[in-house]
Amino acid sequence: MNRYLTEKAAKKRWWHVPEALFSLLLTIVAVEVWVEDRDVGDLVIHMLAHLTVTGLMAWPLIHVAKCWWRQQEARKIAGRLARRPEASLPLADLDRTLGVRNVAKRIRRLTEKGYLQLASVDEDAQRLWLSKPETVVVKEATIEADEDCDDVLRRIRRLNDDIADAAVSEKIDRIEAVTASIFQTVEERPEQAETARRFMNYYLPTTLRLLESYRLMEGQSYQGENIQAARHRIEEVLGKLVSATEQQQDKLFSAEALDVEAEIQVLETMMASDGLTQVRGMGQG
Repeated sequence: MNRYLTEKAAKKRWWHVPEALFSLLLTIVAVEVWVEDRDVGDLVIHMLAHLTVTGLMAWPLIHVAKCWWRQQEARKIAGRLARRPEASLPLADLDRTLGVRNVAKRIRRLTEKGYLQLASVDEDAQRLWLSKPETVVVKEATIEADEDCDDVLRRIRRLNDDIADAAVSEKIDRIEAVTASIFQTVEERPEQAETARRFMNYYLPTTLRLLESYRLMEGQSYQGENIQAARHRIEEVLGKLVSATEQQQDKLFSAEALDVEAEIQVLETMMASDGLTQVRGMGQG
């Protein structure tokens, strides 16, 4: 079975048809009995009753048709995905790459409906992951499973020491400092681990891999066109990574900020109700 298809999409569910027909029959009988028992003479009411029957009749059949259509759509997309060797695909070229229009939207819908799996649309990174991000990280990145936070920070610091470019080194310093703060926050508040999961499992190890590539290219005696272009791209993305790391740290405190705001609002309301928020000196002669 195609690994991107769920059991719901892979199996043919013919029992939907007799179920829909049986539901239709019961509905028709119930409405007709209701109309006859009341001896309704008004033509408008008769028409409304029959329209109701028609609507109720169409609904299960439409449901069966939608299920069949989604199965066919899921199988088509899963077949295209199975032929892709990449771990991820950019959303910008996804329609052309897979030969399906609006494929990102379709994959999201089919995943939500339970027809597709192991294919997730990442709006932040503008990529389609063809497996869980954690699996991609284990394959592509260089962080070992048994490495702890201190080991990761030591690797960042070691790479920074080996890189001579002052501007790059300054960015690495900032990434290291904020990363250490993120590690500390997650250690003190384990419930925030899920919020930082993607940072830990993708952004950070990918950053390390880029820095190792930069160190290797910087150390080459001949700085050819390809080396210079690759170094320039890494230098550009490091600025974005500094911003992303800072935003990740801020994101860890979003719930805390909401709690603080709620506490302050309650406090201010109570002080006002108790007459404790008057400006000092007011009312004094």
